[in-house]
Amino acid sequence: MNYNIVDEPWIESPFFYEILKKKKTSTLFKKLAIDMHENGYCVFNLNISNKFIDSINHDISSAINIGEIKKNPKIYHYNENPRVVEAWKYSKKVALLANNSLILKVLRFLYDAKPLPFSTINFIGGTEQPFHSDYIHFGSVPEKYLVGAWVALEPTHEKNGPLAVIPKSHKLPIVNYQLLKQKTPTTIKELEKSYRIYEDYIKHLIKSTKLKKKELHLKKGEAILWSANLIHGGTKMIEKKSTRKSQVIHYHFNNSDFYYNPGFSDPKRGLYMKRKLDIVRS
Repeated sequence: MNYNIVDEPWIESPFFYEILKKKKTSTLFKKLAIDMHENGYCVFNLNISNKFIDSINHDISSAINIGEIKKNPKIYHYNENPRVVEAWKYSKKVALLANNSLILKVLRFLYDAKPLPFSTINFIGGTEQPFHSDYIHFGSVPEKYLVGAWVALEPTHEKNGPLAVIPKSHKLPIVNYQLLKQKTPTTIKELEKSYRIYEDYIKHLIKSTKLKKKELHLKKGEAILWSANLIHGGTKMIEKKSTRKSQVIHYHFNNSDFYYNPGFSDPKRGLYMKRKLDIVRS
């Protein structure tokens, strides 16, 4: 059978194990592929130096101190810790991490396409963000050609608000505002109203499906990759003044027809707010 007739990531395919058998790769890459297929995420060590990581943390701290940062909209902030976006535009090390060779090699293997880093977020502390899927923020045609990478720039543990995932939730149907019977937002204020309804829906969805939460305690320099539709979020910070330095990078792929912003789109009616990727250059 020619599995390429189906326009979907092969790691999402019901024929995954048949396809995997035909691929020649390392034991590590096979394990990462199985983890992504079965649970929607995988974890591996980037083997980057402490000096490199510390330079990223220094760049972010310096930018925050002088007030020269761009942040996510307020509707995505749940505590006082800033979500610093597009730091790659002034920090070469942030850009280099987004283009880490091992991450790019893993993604190319998992998606049979060239990964395109297009969005970075740097954190100094835990977000305490409710559970969500990145696919409510970034869409592609064909669907699901999106991956989030989360890199620990210091260790995470039970007290500093570690990332948590809902294993296997990537197999659930894609949730958008039309599914929730919401009018397609046209302003940030309308988007916030719909997004709060979305967050509540996801909370009840997890409870109804009886899927279990898993906290991920990572070592400095370890990375998580998660599938487009995997539900994840930030846990409560027990030590409120603790740090949880980390960097997120989002990746689309060069085999997509176009990319879009689901917040202001209506896929059911074929209406898309297309997005031009601001690709991270290193």
